[in-house]
Amino acid sequence: MTETEEVMIAPKIIQMMPAEGWYAFFKDEEGGLDYEPLVCFALTSNAEGETEIRPMSWQDGFVDFCDEYDNFEGLEKIDMSEDDFELDIDEMLDGDADEETPAKE
Repeated sequence: MTETEEVMIAPKIIQMMPAEGWYAFFKDEEGGLDYEPLVCFALTSNAEGETEIRPMSWQDGFVDFCDEYDNFEGLEKIDMSEDDFELDIDEMLDGDADEETPAKE
């Protein structure tokens, strides 16, 4: 092997942690954003022994690191709780809100 050749060594997964409510955003062909729910966060170690936490999602039929894709834009935690869902339905049914909606903490 010459000095200019790079060796691609897959990171070692040390531990996987749940990622409930987390989504990865990817830029689509039209310039918009698509989102995918994360499968997990993975604590990884590279060839130099450095550790980092990386997001993983379903990509083309298998679980892969989100940050390895050129169109990866970032992560966001989205709260899809029942309270938020019920509030949205109430607003849609009522049309004009007669009273102010209290701020969520």
